[in-house]
Amino acid sequence: MAKRWILAMAVLLFLFQSATVLAAARDEVIDYCKMAAEVITTQGLETGIQQIADRNGPFIWNQGVNYVFLMNMQGRMLAHPYKPQLTKPATLFDYADVDGKRFFVDFVEKAKRGRGWVKYKWPLPTTEEIKPKSTYIYRVPGTDYFVGSGFYVLGAGVYK
Repeated sequence: MAKRWILAMAVLLFLFQSATVLAAARDEVIDYCKMAAEVITTQGLETGIQQIADRNGPFIWNQGVNYVFLMNMQGRMLAHPYKPQLTKPATLFDYADVDGKRFFVDFVEKAKRGRGWVKYKWPLPTTEEIKPKSTYIYRVPGTDYFVGSGFYVLGAGVYK
């Protein structure tokens, strides 16, 4: 009986810690999106593009794992620090993750509502290993632009 109780308490503790880490990752991503939107609003689109595209800029953190990107409502990537090639196509609506999910379409749908979360699979910037990712989309108020940032699920209770 005591062993079951100890095991149950260990599981509960693990779940509580995982939830706390997840909440911190979510809050951090939201904060960075709002900061990037503020730069675009107060300093202009070109400054926002330059700062977001800069691999050494203010919108990359957590040893380069987390970053902000910028898109418009037509599905065009305007700035991406790790995949600048994504800024070349006129739209990314036909792109899909390894499971066939057309998540860029979902990004625009969330942006139409002002904000929201999208789950998909994407390569880690540091290793290119495909991992589940949750991305927060935040529309820059009064514009046709939105920023996004996310965290990766690296394992049970491990988020970056």
